[in-house]
Amino acid sequence: MFPLRTVSDVYRGLKGYRSHGVPPAAQGFTLLEVMIAVSIIALVFVSVFRMVSGTVRLAQAGRFNTLAPVLASQILGQIELDLEDFTQTSGDFGEDQPGYKWTCSISEQELDLDALDFIDKEKSENFKKIVVTVMDNQEERKFEVTTWRYVFEE
Repeated sequence: MFPLRTVSDVYRGLKGYRSHGVPPAAQGFTLLEVMIAVSIIALVFVSVFRMVSGTVRLAQAGRFNTLAPVLASQILGQIELDLEDFTQTSGDFGEDQPGYKWTCSISEQELDLDALDFIDKEKSENFKKIVVTVMDNQEERKFEVTTWRYVFEE
């Protein structure tokens, strides 16, 4: 390996170094060497910062992708408890999950149930389409669940 040498070391190795009138105490790094070292350190810091911020973004996305289906099933459970009288169309999860909110829509749509012979044609209007969307507060990420439920007549 080659030893690390500064410009001052090179000057010291030249013949006649002491004859130029430079005192031996004037040793150290030149301004160019310091600027190059600072620029290398800056490049390393920028790359480390990018790596850390990318890791944080991936962790946030992973947390959302893990938690959103659970939160959507929680809202679907509340809707199914009182499907006919459920009127709330949006909300948040309170203090339990402060960074998330949800919206839902419940609609009646005609279904083509020709392939399903076990359902009467006149009862097909009892099917309700439920769409639940869970999103973070900045609405960068969204998770949507669409399901169909049958409402029993009493």
